[in-house]
Amino acid sequence: MPGPGLRLLLAQRLVSRARQPGFTLLELLVVLVLLGIIAVLVAPGLGGSLDNAKLKTASRELLGALRVQRSEAITQGKIITLRFVADEASYRVDGELVMLAEGLSVNFQAPAAGATGSGMPGQSLPDIGNHRLAFYPDGSSSGALLQLHLGQGVRAIRIDWLTGEVSLLDSLEAQSLAPSEPL
Repeated sequence: MPGPGLRLLLAQRLVSRARQPGFTLLELLVVLVLLGIIAVLVAPGLGGSLDNAKLKTASRELLGALRVQRSEAITQGKIITLRFVADEASYRVDGELVMLAEGLSVNFQAPAAGATGSGMPGQSLPDIGNHRLAFYPDGSSSGALLQLHLGQGVRAIRIDWLTGEVSLLDSLEAQSLAPSEPL
């Protein structure tokens, strides 16, 4: 029979093995409930930020495509016309259909009547019709303002009629613009 000191030593070893580091089932359940509550509170906000990211990407892609078309008009020495199509959320370049991002809508605003395109007084732009944008060999354009909408987000692209410069307006400028009729 072991002595009292040995019994005490064996009892301490048994107790120390029973209290090994780790988490109890109750602690794990509490953490999972807290994570669930946080996910419910944060998830609705993520949808809007995904739409904003998609809108930002789509507007930058369209900006790049417009700049390429302007460059093509200059290098090829010909007029390039883009026609924006509302019900398809797309535009056409020389008959080729280019689709925009899914869910995106575009409002097209033509410049005010009487704008001149060549920079020379008295020379007005040819009438190219509604929802059409033309880039000319001299670098100018027919001019337009494109408002892109996705969810609650708005971004705007301005095409200057005189210089043909294609620029993305900041979000405050885009939201302050008067809403136009959809394509």
